[in-house]
Formats: sequence, C-alpha cells, structure tokens
Amino acid sequence: MNEFMPAASFLLQSVLITIPGFLTPGPVMAITIERGTRSPHAGVFVMLGHGAVELPLVILLFMGLGRFAREPHIRFVLALAGGIFLFYMAWKTFRARKTDSPSPAGVSSSSFIAGAVMTLANPFLLLWWSTIGSVLILRSIELGFVVSILFYALHFITNLIWLYFISYMSFIGRSVLGRGYILVISIVCGGILLVFSGYFIFSAYKIIIL
Repeated sequence: MNEFMPAASFLLQSVLITIPGFLTPGPVMAITIERGTRSPHAGVFVMLGHGAVELPLVILLFMGLGRFAREPHIRFVLALAGGIFLFYMAWKTFRARKTDSPSPAGVSSSSFIAGAVMTLANPFLLLWWSTIGSVLILRSIELGFVVSILFYALHFITNLIWLYFISYMSFIGRSVLGRGYILVISIVCGGILLVFSGYFIFSAYKIIIL
C-alpha cells in the first residue's frame, strides 16, 4: 500500500497536468478535425502517427537529451522551421476551401502520416517534453520502471480517446451539415494553423533578439 499510493498519485497528477496540452487547439487537433470529415476513426490513426514521433523523443529524453532541447539556437531553428511549415499548411488549407474535401498542406491522405508530419511541425512538443515532461519522466523513473511505462501509456491513451472523440464529432458534423461544414472546417483548420505559424515565428524572433 505504501508503494502503491505514491505511484497512483503521480499517475493521476501526470494525466491532469497533460490534459490542458491536448485540449488546446494545435496542428494535431487541426489535422484530426480535417481527417474526421472523411472517417470517424481518423483520430486513432492520427494519434498513432503522433505517437510514432513522440515515443522515440520521450525515450531520448529518458537518456538525457532534454538539456540540448533548451539550447537557444536549437529552439530558434525548430520554432522558425515549424512556423514556416505551418504557414504553408495554412495556405494550402485555405486554398482547399472550394473543394469537397479540405487537405491541409497537401499532406498524405494517410491519417497516420499526417499525424506524424503535424507532430514534427510542432517545435514546442520537444520543448514541453524537455521541461514539464522531463520533470514527470524523472519522477516516474524514481517510482520504478513499471510506473514509467504506465506514465506514457496513460498519456498516450488519454490523447487517443480525445482525438478519437474529435474525429468522430467532425464526421457527424459533416454528415449532418454537408458541404457547408467542409467550408467551415477549411477556414477553422486553416485559422488554427495560421495562428500557430505566427506564434512559432514570433517565438523564434524573441529567442534571437534576447
């Protein structure tokens, strides 16, 4: 019991800490909404693509990579590259508003690949895992290997449930509202990507002038 309670408390706290991150609109959520207009199950494959990028990153952080991610020049390159790429995706999304199926950035029709690409385009995923995430990782290591596995498994499953819900609701929206929904989704997704593009580019500017 003495060993169970600290582990259970940590796992609950880790879920609560990560919830605001995936509830906040971002590139992965945008692609999930868009792919949901085609399939209610798209969120599952988007999350698998996201996890395919995120899990190796988490493993590298377990091995001590986090300190490099906090270097200003690395943060600058990641933020600038991510901002430019998201601007391109936003432009492609707005262009797709006149078609029957929005397609941000001309990303592959595979939701798995789209999820991986959108994850790579988010430079602050690395920053989050190298700061807040690293604290959680170190604590999970202190509590044992099993807790470390459960920590990431819960993180993954919670995200999976949320993205599946998003894609399912997006599919229902298209089924009910039809063509008008596609237009709205193109504008909303493009807007989300454009906002994050500006945020990442501005962040890169702040890094280089400090």
